[in-house]
Amino acid sequence: MRIIAIGFFALALCPAISGAQQSLRSAAIGPTIQSAAVGFRVPADANAELKAAAQIRRGQGRDVALMAVGVGAMIVGAIVGDDEGTVILIGGAALALWGLYNYLE
Repeated sequence: MRIIAIGFFALALCPAISGAQQSLRSAAIGPTIQSAAVGFRVPADANAELKAAAQIRRGQGRDVALMAVGVGAMIVGAIVGDDEGTVILIGGAALALWGLYNYLE
């Protein structure tokens, strides 16, 4: 029983020893101009130019989706058959080729 009590006492002291109960803000106490602002704030970013350059080729997901939908339409057109299936198959092929063209560009 004594060992359990010593164990609980040691666990109770762990947060105080590790500084888990200490405040990280010790310099500014009280209201500030930044906390009084209403709305969203965008922090200044040092890598803004790199992120702008990376967003230029961000549209690849749309091109891949066009290719996937086109291949799916080709499969559906092959299953349907006859004249209707041929129209769906040709439309799916055109959609897949358009997506491939945009992806490779």
